[in-house]
Amino acid sequence: MSMLQSANGLPDHERGGLGQVAHGALTSPSDADDGPRLFLGYNTLPDPPFPLVGYLRCDLPPQAAALDPATMLRIVADSMRAHPVPPKESFDASRQRVAAAMRVDATVLVVPARAMAPEHSQAARALLANLIEGYYREGDAQSCVDAREVAVALGTDRAGTQVVLVAEQDPSGRYGAPSRIEGEPQGELFDLLGEVLDAQYTWTKAAFAL
Repeated sequence: MSMLQSANGLPDHERGGLGQVAHGALTSPSDADDGPRLFLGYNTLPDPPFPLVGYLRCDLPPQAAALDPATMLRIVADSMRAHPVPPKESFDASRQRVAAAMRVDATVLVVPARAMAPEHSQAARALLANLIEGYYREGDAQSCVDAREVAVALGTDRAGTQVVLVAEQDPSGRYGAPSRIEGEPQGELFDLLGEVLDAQYTWTKAAFAL
């Protein structure tokens, strides 16, 4: 895993800490723009153990870039559930303090895609729905004349709040400021993100006796 990043002060897109974590995940630098990125979010729910909203990028299996997002999330959830819980004495006092201060509250998946402005195009809304449902495949948007390169962040937390942020890629390859897709998103990928979150939260509580 990478270093914990602070999301304090980032835009929340009307979704509180979850929105801040999704914004940070979507705009964080990446050396693998051609594949999915998965993040854990910390202290996004009310009454956090420490006043820091943060996010951490997770390591994904080597084949993740070649898998569809739904299959990849199932593999990650199964791996977390199967991971043995080590004895409490395996962690030093510093690691114990970090675990107590940073509560696992959210997960965010960032994926590259081709899409159009959902507010302006029925085809774009269908493409986004396919992505959220886990049915989007490379090439699905090729026939859409106004399709463009975007990055999409799908986030959920333990309270059931969900968010979709989209950032458009400009001709230089940079991504613009994220914007939130209106409405209440739902679909298979959110269900699977919830499974990953539950598996990580359960393991962390057991490992650190929280």
